[in-house]
Amino acid sequence: MSANTFPAQIEPFKWAEQGFTWSGTLPLSRFARIAREAVGSIDDQLINIDCKLSMDAYHRIAWLDGHVETQVPMECQRCLDTVEIDLVLDFHLALVDDESLIERLDEDADFIVLGESEATSKGDYDSPATADLLALIEDELLLLLPLSPKHDACEHKHQPAVQNDVEEKRDNPFDVLASLKGKLN
Repeated sequence: MSANTFPAQIEPFKWAEQGFTWSGTLPLSRFARIAREAVGSIDDQLINIDCKLSMDAYHRIAWLDGHVETQVPMECQRCLDTVEIDLVLDFHLALVDDESLIERLDEDADFIVLGESEATSKGDYDSPATADLLALIEDELLLLLPLSPKHDACEHKHQPAVQNDVEEKRDNPFDVLASLKGKLN
């Protein structure tokens, strides 16, 4: 599959049985929530994706495995310049359509319970569950974005400059009290 044919909506169980795999690059702008966090132009930013779907032995759990790499330009919270945040993600997600299957998973396994599809909510109960593959990947990437992006080392532009001059000697406020004490005695 080419980047232009990256499937947004998938039928995880059907595609997992067929052994779906996809590898390629997409523009970062296809991930709207990440694009909102970015600063400047992301027109040339790409995201590398390798993913595959597989089934468990009982054909009840679809597994989405993948590797994703990209860079997101964000605003450094120290110097307010642009800092490139590297996002590298390896994921192994269980996709289930029944919450009772969660107890079969390892305690530390990541999982997503697929909600009812539009067709199912309209009363067509024979329609298979669908999932938005881009949204699943974007959700995982959003978890990697720092709350306060910053360079490893940068100059604080908006902090008051440290004065190298000799500071003016300030009056000690307690000297005034001491002089009053002397007048009272």
